[in-house]
Amino acid sequence: MAHLDFGGGGGDTLAAVVIGAALATLGGILAGQIEHHLIRRERERNAGLLFGEILAALNMILQLADEARGRGDPYGPITMRILKAAHRETQIYDRNRELLFAVRDATLRARTHILLLQMSLTLDSVFEAASETAARTHEGQASLAGGFDFLLELRKGIPDLLEKYKRIAKYGFDAHERGANPSPLAQRAPAQT
Repeated sequence: MAHLDFGGGGGDTLAAVVIGAALATLGGILAGQIEHHLIRRERERNAGLLFGEILAALNMILQLADEARGRGDPYGPITMRILKAAHRETQIYDRNRELLFAVRDATLRARTHILLLQMSLTLDSVFEAASETAARTHEGQASLAGGFDFLLELRKGIPDLLEKYKRIAKYGFDAHERGANPSPLAQRAPAQT
């Protein structure tokens, strides 16, 4: 029968191999955890960038729509085209909604989803009201105005969400702010008489 000698130099070698294997395993596990954490953080940052850009664009677009509504036909072709641009932003959200799960803050996820869903549904109703023949009646105008005013109310929730996405993305969404991009309508000089 074979006899294992743990008392000689072979025991030290076996102990070194076992300790080395254990350390290599722990190092691999630790490296995997660090890599997983970095990947998760990068995914959250990318989601923050995407949703921050969508919200910042919506904020600016709705401000432009409000300015256009104040000139000429309140629900004319310019205002409606601007609102269609806002609707396209909500559709970008719809196509990328699963990326929202990369955001670890459940409250932020829920607030973002609810706000963008409300905006999308409200824009749908505005377009329906505009396409109906009754849109030019007093009742149709009231329906358009109600939907538009609700969009502007919803817009008030964007800055708070943007602040949270700024921290996640480590990026400022200032390029979309009206101070950085003043409206050509606002810059127009008064007519000389």
